[in-house]
Amino acid sequence: MRYTLRSTGILSRSLHRCAVVARYSPQFGRSVATWTPLAAAFNRKPEKKLFSIFNRQRKGLFGNSLLGDPSGFYLFKEQADIEADRLVREATSSIRTRNVVEIFDDLSNALCRVADMAECIRVLHGDSQFAASAEEASSAMNDLVENLNTNRPLYMALKKVVDAGQDVKPMDDIDRYVARLFLVDFEAAGIHLEERKRKEVVKLNAKVLAAGMTFSRRCYEPHYVDAGMIPDAIKPYFHSDGKHIVIGNLMSDAPNEAVREAAYRVFLMPDQHQLEPLQEMLTNRFHLAKLVGFSSHSDRISRESVLGSAGKIEQFLETLSHNLRPHWESNKKELLDLKRQENPRATSLYPWDTTYLMTLARSRDADTEASQYMSYFPLGACMDGLSRLFESIYDVHFVIEDASDEDLWAADVYKLSVRSAEDEVLGLIYCDLYQRPDKSSPDCHFSIQGGRRLPDGSYQIPKVVLSLNYEPPQSGVPCLMNFDQIDNLFHEMGHAMHSMLGRTRYQHVTGTRTSTDFAEIPSTIMEYFSSDPRVLSQISRHYASGEALPESLLGKVCAARRKFSALDFQLQTLYAVTDQRFHGSVEPKDLLKIFADLHDEYAPFKYVPNTAWPTRFGHLFPYGGRYYSYLLARAVASDIWGKLFKADPFSREAGRKFRDHLLSHGGGRPPLELISNTLEHTPTVDEFVEALIDQTKV
Repeated sequence: MRYTLRSTGILSRSLHRCAVVARYSPQFGRSVATWTPLAAAFNRKPEKKLFSIFNRQRKGLFGNSLLGDPSGFYLFKEQADIEADRLVREATSSIRTRNVVEIFDDLSNALCRVADMAECIRVLHGDSQFAASAEEASSAMNDLVENLNTNRPLYMALKKVVDAGQDVKPMDDIDRYVARLFLVDFEAAGIHLEERKRKEVVKLNAKVLAAGMTFSRRCYEPHYVDAGMIPDAIKPYFHSDGKHIVIGNLMSDAPNEAVREAAYRVFLMPDQHQLEPLQEMLTNRFHLAKLVGFSSHSDRISRESVLGSAGKIEQFLETLSHNLRPHWESNKKELLDLKRQENPRATSLYPWDTTYLMTLARSRDADTEASQYMSYFPLGACMDGLSRLFESIYDVHFVIEDASDEDLWAADVYKLSVRSAEDEVLGLIYCDLYQRPDKSSPDCHFSIQGGRRLPDGSYQIPKVVLSLNYEPPQSGVPCLMNFDQIDNLFHEMGHAMHSMLGRTRYQHVTGTRTSTDFAEIPSTIMEYFSSDPRVLSQISRHYASGEALPESLLGKVCAARRKFSALDFQLQTLYAVTDQRFHGSVEPKDLLKIFADLHDEYAPFKYVPNTAWPTRFGHLFPYGGRYYSYLLARAVASDIWGKLFKADPFSREAGRKFRDHLLSHGGGRPPLELISNTLEHTPTVDEFVEALIDQTKV
């Protein structure tokens, strides 16, 4: 998942020292006697930097000297304000000497470098003062963007160039496309409206942001219930503060059905504290879309996507749901049979059953438990394997970097550079991979600095942060990974490499700065690598003995993990349809009834009364109207995998084609054009659906 807060308008954001690491061959053979320096580094926590009373000077987050203390975010924001004012004056000047698209990209860069970093630090920093200052800066940048979106002279300067197709200097197709993207964003923000309505747009955007951030925070809050509500027999399974039972998740993997049911009913209890900000966010998005001339929020944000319209999204989801039915019905029957083996009196499947039963069935088919294979996948081996995989297909590799020249937001953050075969630094990845008491973010990818071509011909390298939530190394044992965690690592690294390998002219379209349904393709295709026995067999290495997991066992595990794909896809379809309905052309007024009706229509089992699943659907804020992207990206990734990598996942030729035809462009060309160039044909909605159906046939 990319973590971005995308303000509609000109800002779109969803966030070196020489290393002491020897180069190694991209070939996958290696000695089992020693770990590479990269693997060894990730098999232990980074060493804490000792604080010296003789050197109190802070060096600043990401090496920015302003950010040595929380107050620096105010100065950082002020710099952006001053730069933005200068660039607006340049763009609207009658005697400007630069093309307007270049000036707009400078403006976007000035705002994004504050907004993106602030959003990351707001979410990840353990110091409440830093987090609060970052939140203030993030909010201030959003306000500035919304005000720029109502700047009529700025809009007219851009529109004149887009309409003419030429500027003070020659323009090519990339210049024209990026300029048009800026214009589309401007018009989606209501710049064409009269002044009174433009001011209303700013107010509505502010309300959406405030309600959305509140909703996001409350999504993950636990529920406290009187201890008397929970049967005595299952109370030991839950945390208690003495008077209350505290339930902070669905406990989907619990073997005891009564525990799963209690957790489901309590965690999803309707709560106005959670429902009110969700309703406010959706209502304001609806009115905002109508105000700026769109039929719905979904229609407003889908114009530059792969599918191109809310109607096409609906067609994709409806066709997929219809075609999935016979496949998920077969999955459902198998799970009910399995449930009856544990409880002969069982007559139905419930929402709290599926995760546990699917995990149980997959374990039985694979003839192994997670505890039996996790020792073969220490974090260091996985990171080392990723580096060698990327060296094989993209001719780039990872180097662990010394971070002593900058401040980090936590002591256990790793700093990586991505380097070419010539040892050129292509970008930086900060890896924040471990759980912390003060860390509540989901697994995600933050953009910190976008890549772009600079006037002197050099390149502004991209910087990103990967945030995951693994158990840290303990007592000499490294972090050991299960297959779901490996999938997440590969997925988020796919986002990171989209940023690292992009070489766009403009930062406005660098890496993942593109439509969500397109941005999820590079991350999703990495999950095909992480579920391929040929790749896993080269990554696996027992943390103590150095032995690899037998490929025969990996084959069984990978086959078992593909089971129940139809049921998984159908549940994702339910969530995507809910997202579309909540952001549709009819104002959503009774959210729980809407969801209950959709659940009974699309889910493989009946809705559970007095539950409020939408209040825990955190994607509704950052991914509002875009949740379908996961399914569409999986369809496209499946086709690309089949065409390029299925025969040989280590193919340099396939990697070069994927990099040159898709990754390197970021969002600098229309997404469907990049997909078509990669596949050598233009896929249809029916072909996207068929690609997903094919994956259900294990």
